[in-house]
Amino acid sequence: MFQVELVWNREFHFVPNGGLHKDITSAITHAKALENMGDGERVKKTRVIDEDGNVVWQYGKRVKSAT
Repeated sequence: MFQVELVWNREFHFVPNGGLHKDITSAITHAKALENMGDGERVKKTRVIDEDGNVVWQYGKRVKSAT
């Protein structure tokens, strides 16, 4: 399971957005859609985390595991 998190304009911390996604592809698609919504000033950045809280996608690319 994967969770999309985002940082809203004028904020500094990631917050969860929407429900859990079963696969990383749908989570990434949701994150990209959030980045491109509206006038582009509502969402600063997005990321996808796995069920263990590890970041698996951020800044437009997959993040390599530390293990």
